[in-house]
Amino acid sequence: MRWYFAIDEVGGSGHTGEEAKLAVSTAQAVGGLEPRLLYYGRRSSFTRWMTKRGVEIIDVKSDFIEKLHHLSGAGLLETHSIGHWLRCALPEVEHQNEYVLYTDCDVVFLDSVSWGDYRPSIFCAAPEFRLGNWRYFNSGVMIINVPAMQGSYEAFKRYLAGKVAQPNGAVDDQQEMNKYYRRLWDYMDPRLNWKPYWGFKPDARILHFHGPKVGLIEAIAAGKWLPKDAGGRNMNNLLIGHVDSYLEWARFLGNMKQVPDTRLTSRLRSAAIGLAALRDTFRAQKVDLSFMEYRMFDDD
Repeated sequence: MRWYFAIDEVGGSGHTGEEAKLAVSTAQAVGGLEPRLLYYGRRSSFTRWMTKRGVEIIDVKSDFIEKLHHLSGAGLLETHSIGHWLRCALPEVEHQNEYVLYTDCDVVFLDSVSWGDYRPSIFCAAPEFRLGNWRYFNSGVMIINVPAMQGSYEAFKRYLAGKVAQPNGAVDDQQEMNKYYRRLWDYMDPRLNWKPYWGFKPDARILHFHGPKVGLIEAIAAGKWLPKDAGGRNMNNLLIGHVDSYLEWARFLGNMKQVPDTRLTSRLRSAAIGLAALRDTFRAQKVDLSFMEYRMFDDD
């Protein structure tokens, strides 16, 4: 299966770049994947690492991405990182395979997958926060029917351009995908997009650090995290409310044998020590996890 992931120059130089390296290392360890990086920016030590590991780097030249970059640089659009949007250009760059895999950078491949079992009509995905809540999908892992996505791509691009042209508020690519492809996407086995807060699951195939990333897990475990807004409180509560799951995953990933030791696995081992020390304290805290019931549509 051809596997796409995406990042921009800024992301590649930071924590996201570390996550992408772990994703590539674990993907190559389990086998069965052909990694291709959708990239925006200049070459760097990050891209050189990817090239050495046999990752094909594809410079995204989409007019839409260029427009987003211009608006973001001018402070007119809160896109957070252009890397988030690069997946939208995938129909422009894939012309050989009928089905491909896309993932965010913050994933860990745990085991091989029979990719031929998945043949979505457009794409398939798993739920966002609450396991079993199929009203809203998470786009961090998708198996994509390329010809079908290409068939809707120009219309979807025009739809996004209209949203971006609005002067107020941020535009989120995942939200817009959920709106545009509502009721058109297929369900994917959640084991292919398993979240740490769903519990420790030995037969999960892809673990996705959706929510708290490794750096935030470290900070919370070390007692150095002070949430400043609703989003920060949600991430804090997500980890504290599922501390046992995060502890088990941190221990497991910190001691993975199928890949060489990395900075990220070392940090996970440290985070596990901190979580273990604070586990009883975290368990005693009452946290608000109502945001996990997130639903954009109320009439499903």
